[in-house]
Amino acid sequence: MSTEFRKAKGGIYRMRRGKPLPMDFFAAPRPPAGDRAVAIELGPLRIEIGGLDSRLDTALRQRYGPYAGEPRSGARALRVRLGLEDRDYFIEPLDAPEFNPVFIESEGGRVRYLGYRLAGWFDAMDGEGVMLLARGTHETELAAIENYVRAAVAWQAASRGGALVHAAGAVHNGRGYVFFGESGAGKSTLSAITRRATVVSDDLSLLLPGADGRLELVGSPFRGTYEGGEPVVGRFPLAAGFRIVKDTEVAVREAPRVRTIAEIVGNLPFVAEEFARRPDLFESVERAFAGIALAHLHFRMDDSYWDAIERAGL
Repeated sequence: MSTEFRKAKGGIYRMRRGKPLPMDFFAAPRPPAGDRAVAIELGPLRIEIGGLDSRLDTALRQRYGPYAGEPRSGARALRVRLGLEDRDYFIEPLDAPEFNPVFIESEGGRVRYLGYRLAGWFDAMDGEGVMLLARGTHETELAAIENYVRAAVAWQAASRGGALVHAAGAVHNGRGYVFFGESGAGKSTLSAITRRATVVSDDLSLLLPGADGRLELVGSPFRGTYEGGEPVVGRFPLAAGFRIVKDTEVAVREAPRVRTIAEIVGNLPFVAEEFARRPDLFESVERAFAGIALAHLHFRMDDSYWDAIERAGL
């Protein structure tokens, strides 16, 4: 396993390279934590996690709030079995600060996953998966499971012609908008200053095709630091997407389509890493956003950016 270094605010953070464990590692059964199960429902996407004890079941239901419910036999879902692994970590934590290492590798619809405390796999097409939870304390159980859930949602969305985008999402006049960009671009800032829209998320936004095939913004629990307002449940037609730019002026500016698509691709966590080996994923993103207006949005520390969006006819 090699190591990269990358400068970040406050110092230098390590970025590790690695790969998930092979499928035969998961062949032997592990004991479950218990016999309880919970469903996480995000529009048409369902993930049912079994093998939970009462403590984990309660914690996941509290974490996912209105998105959590009971498993339903016969419902289309990704059904995941939780097992306990007799080790502290799958990736040994470092003493130095580092970006949370998550390694993904896909083979068709099957995706293998590796994090600090959790290793697993899931099949976004066939609807089954396994997660193995180690006992270390560097990462909480909820954080370990949530990273897996986010990865599974990202791949389920991609398999349906949608995407989980590193973007703030908001609903304005009944329509959805996404504001994407790398960490530090201003997603949480933009969400915090809005007064004219309902914020869905300031971190990850789930987009799925609706009945007419066009993308919709789907309510999900994947917020970052934003804590305002109630969780948003529902689906809203996607009006536009914007690469956001902090500025002293407010404007919507056109950009070459090839550039905005590339910027979207660069903000697809858990999936973009596989584009080099899976060109079909890139083609799927192009098709998904074919009818969606994409532009650059320059904004300042107020929500006048909605005026700019309205002036642009978006």
